[in-house]
Amino acid sequence: MSEFISSFQNPLIKNLKKLNKHKERTEQNLIVIEGIRECKHAVNSGFEIIKILYCSKYISEITLKNELQISNNFSFTEVSEEVFNTLVYRKGIKNCLAIAKPVYFSLNQVSKILNSPNPIILVIDSVEKPGNLGAMLRTCDAANVDLIIVTDAATDLFNPNCIRASLGAVFTQKVIISSISECINFLESQDINVYLTYLEASNIYFKNDFTRATAIVVGSEAIGINNEWLNHNFNRIIIPQYGKVDSMNVSNSAAVVLFEAVRQRTFSNV
Repeated sequence: MSEFISSFQNPLIKNLKKLNKHKERTEQNLIVIEGIRECKHAVNSGFEIIKILYCSKYISEITLKNELQISNNFSFTEVSEEVFNTLVYRKGIKNCLAIAKPVYFSLNQVSKILNSPNPIILVIDSVEKPGNLGAMLRTCDAANVDLIIVTDAATDLFNPNCIRASLGAVFTQKVIISSISECINFLESQDINVYLTYLEASNIYFKNDFTRATAIVVGSEAIGINNEWLNHNFNRIIIPQYGKVDSMNVSNSAAVVLFEAVRQRTFSNV
């Protein structure tokens, strides 16, 4: 039988609420994952699960184990409906949440992560909105991007909004956290063709050859890419826009260019 908690004053429950804050997640080196789909991606990707909480009104422990395809070695805690509903960040979640250890990658680990000699890389520079970051991770999963590098991270990779927007892709994708200078040095050392999405560029994105080793760099909606990128002789590309609004959402921009790269590599005659 798993432990049952109905008190809001239980130390585990109080600490779970603390983990909604970035500072606490960093200090404790813990993250909270909501939903069966997201938890399953985390389990399958090798994340260390500390504890799984559920409400039996919504799902049984047996069903949960079967859904997650996990053994009895995992620690389960049942909580009351009232407690569960105060814990979940997304009010539509009616199954489970998990406490896990985050996994971070650095450029020193690229040789273990990057398997393609001709990769597609997305560099996400200084993007501050977790929803946008999560949406881009989801797009990278769909486009089968080889590597994701987040430079000068302005938001938490495991922010609940990022996890939600990514539909769990934050766990399936290998995301490297890096400074801009480290990332530039890496890309240049590997002879990667770098393309900066830049509003003042005149080079239309689909006129470029993305069939070679390619890194596409996108920046925040507020300021675009950091000036440090512009100090290098990288290709600057633009997505033509014909409306009155000055820019597209950064996650949409990333998707447009990434799938042009996929199109060129998959359907060369189209």
